[in-house]
Amino acid sequence: MTRGKTALFACALGAMLVTGCTSLRSAQQPVVSTQDILASLKPYSWPDAIAAYHSADARDRGGLTQRQYRDLVITLYMNAIDAQYADFQTSADSESRTSAIGFDLALLGLTGVASVAEADEVGPLAAAIAAFTGARSSFDKNLFFNQSLPAMFAAMEEERAKRRLVLVQAMQRDVESYPLPLAIGDIAALQRAGSFALAISKITRQAVTAKNDAELRLDKATSGCDVVEDVQASTRELRAILVATRNSDPAIATDNRDLLAAQFNLPDGLSEIELRDQIGAKLNSDYCKTADRTAKVANVKSQLGIP
Repeated sequence: MTRGKTALFACALGAMLVTGCTSLRSAQQPVVSTQDILASLKPYSWPDAIAAYHSADARDRGGLTQRQYRDLVITLYMNAIDAQYADFQTSADSESRTSAIGFDLALLGLTGVASVAEADEVGPLAAAIAAFTGARSSFDKNLFFNQSLPAMFAAMEEERAKRRLVLVQAMQRDVESYPLPLAIGDIAALQRAGSFALAISKITRQAVTAKNDAELRLDKATSGCDVVEDVQASTRELRAILVATRNSDPAIATDNRDLLAAQFNLPDGLSEIELRDQIGAKLNSDYCKTADRTAKVANVKSQLGIP
């Protein structure tokens, strides 16, 4: 291989090596390091903390009451989990910012070398080009995955906020209703909230719920139902009629409800709530169009003698 082509090949190889280390920090260096936070937790390993919590001698708790000690231990564990999660998030985000420019330079360089290579050099160079192309394809797949990181971290943050709230609210309770041993489950739940597995599961459930809701809306739309706003006026009138069935005499109220139920072919003896729910189901299945519902309201008022 000539000196010029050798230099070009070296440049391509160098570009590949640069690729593996081209990244940007996604957060500032912490003032309080994770190591320091974890070190502050060492005197409070869970078995030792439980023993000190139950000790009759307050000196085993550094002079703190049981409640003060419980809150201190919970806070220290929460801080440690938060610090570990911050490191995890920073690491994942930094990896997602790795630049692909090295792969591009390497492929450009190798292709240039191949175009002027001797016959016996073409085979090895072609193999190298294929390897770089495969590596770039793998990188693109990783990049596609990394683009989903914001959604996954958002799901984790939502779940972590819920779990933190449980612990913060629990610390407002006395030690009789929330002793320290009970906190271990909530602390573990906070730790589990910061995982890709949980985030993916949460996003999947949300997607399934959204899909089912969309399909339900589509079914209603294709069945000819009008939008909700179109039927609000007649629905309010029916609700007023239902309220009008009330009476201080339970027997009269029951008779009134039975008369209204008969207008929708419903059974007698329904409570007001049951009648409301079943009339609602009838309206949504048989009277979803504005004209149909308006006509039904007029008919009901006529049959019941309501002006």
